Amino acid sequence: MNSVRLHQQFVQKMLDLGLRATAPQRENLAWLCQSLAYSPDCHLATLALQIPLPGQRESLIQRERRYLKNAHVQVAQCYAPWVRNLLAHWPLRECCLIMDRTDIEHDVSVLLLGAAYRKRLLPLAWQVLPFGASGEEAQAQLLHYIQPFLPAVQTCFYADCEFRSVKVQGVCQHYHWHWQVGLKGDLHFWAGATWQPLHDLGLHVGDRRYLQGVQINKSHPFGPVNLIANWAPTQETPRYWALDLPADAQAWRRGRKRYWIEPCNRDYKSHGFDLEQSKLTEPARLNVLLLAMAITTLWLIHVGDRLVRTGRSRELQPAGAPDYSLFRLGHDYLQRARTLDQPVPIGFTVGA
Repeated sequence: MNSVRLHQQFVQKMLDLGLRATAPQRENLAWLCQSLAYSPDCHLATLALQIPLPGQRESLIQRERRYLKNAHVQVAQCYAPWVRNLLAHWPLRECCLIMDRTDIEHDVSVLLLGAAYRKRLLPLAWQVLPFGASGEEAQAQLLHYIQPFLPAVQTCFYADCEFRSVKVQGVCQHYHWHWQVGLKGDLHFWAGATWQPLHDLGLHVGDRRYLQGVQINKSHPFGPVNLIANWAPTQETPRYWALDLPADAQAWRRGRKRYWIEPCNRDYKSHGFDLEQSKLTEPARLNVLLLAMAITTLWLIHVGDRLVRTGRSRELQPAGAPDYSLFRLGHDYLQRARTLDQPVPIGFTVGA
């Protein structure tokens, strides 16, 4: 498809979603998303080659830089139409939220919250933070922010032990969400006799135990919750989780969805947009780039999902090979469609 025509359609889609932004902001955001979708990385010099405008490469790079540092771009406000549209058309009977933190070199951290779908994560909200742990206040803030957008289906929250705080579990309890979060082995629990640390359960390699109706967090007791303790043969130490639903084998299997955020981090970093090599560490600029990456991710997953549902995914992956991710399918299809001058669907929903 002609790049200029695709760009015009992308801008129109933004208007259809109800994006409140000036015309130049819409134009620049559409160019950035379109460039990310076709570029092998998010380096500004590489992205500039994909912008369908005449001019010297350095001039296009400077245009990108000006947009990234534009203080008038309100990221949360700009992304809200995409989140609202995605969740208004949510196709599943439950919405599983997953939260994680990923580091950009040793400079900043990105706290990311998304919705699980077909072993991928659809980005919903994020914060750029100083390098290191995210903190319960930032975690709870993202959960409060996303709650009004959620569809009228059962909501579940999954995260590792960085997100184990009573405050975060309390948010889930307040909104009547189910939750399953990791715990550290030195956390104390009360099972009706005395407070003891989780690592005193005495697990051996290959053991798994389920505990029901306990209190956790000796200094500020919280509960009742249920516990899963597991020492997988591939791990050096046991791992522990707190959850509100009964702790059993079914809950253990459900909890694996937490790991669906790992491929999303790779899509953002080494195996996708190559965010770490962008050298952007100033939070405001990085935040705008993450906005474009989130929109582009929804677009590529929408295309990949459509290929799977229409039986066309085999056009891009060999029979008998491991299935490509929706992100990979969408990215490859855009490249193939441009080669053949075929139309490219522009959408940001899944399962419809």
